[in-house]
Amino acid sequence: MQLPLFPLQLYLLPGGISKLRIFEPRYIRLVKLAMASGEGFGLCMKDGDALCHFGTRTIITDFERLSDGLLGITVQAVEKFVINDHWQEDDGLRFGDISPIKNWSPVTVKFADRGIAHSLQALFEEYPEHATNYPEPDFNDTTWVCQRWLELLPLETNQKQWFMSRNDHRAALSFLHNIIDEQLKEE
Repeated sequence: MQLPLFPLQLYLLPGGISKLRIFEPRYIRLVKLAMASGEGFGLCMKDGDALCHFGTRTIITDFERLSDGLLGITVQAVEKFVINDHWQEDDGLRFGDISPIKNWSPVTVKFADRGIAHSLQALFEEYPEHATNYPEPDFNDTTWVCQRWLELLPLETNQKQWFMSRNDHRAALSFLHNIIDEQLKEE
């Protein structure tokens, strides 16, 4: 599959939602292409000047004219992918030949993992700007909870890429237990 690519330091995993401001002509073109194809576009991180290996296919779910006259779009991540090849066109817009990666399967929160889900819920209550993107949060799905935590935590690019490459949520869950369980002990 070929997709236009939007390199940003935004880390978005399947189910993740974000708002973006679009002002460069190449990215206005990206929005037009994404809307016309129905396939969306590839959101991918950069490591220095190089594109990272993994990204997320996103679809545009809403758009608006912002108060400053710029285009605002709301995007939702659909699936992870690996970039097989990429190139840049004359206007600077990048494209990639990508292969989808299977999304992590939903998993009901187990008793031992409730602290992680409750901590995310508390964070959403304390910082409603995060919660506004998720009118129907799924705090009962361990995968959903892990993905939202990974999006919010200040991780290095290589760490984020490593989690994207995993086949399921287990590495993320173990990582989150180490961080959150330790934090809960300190409180």
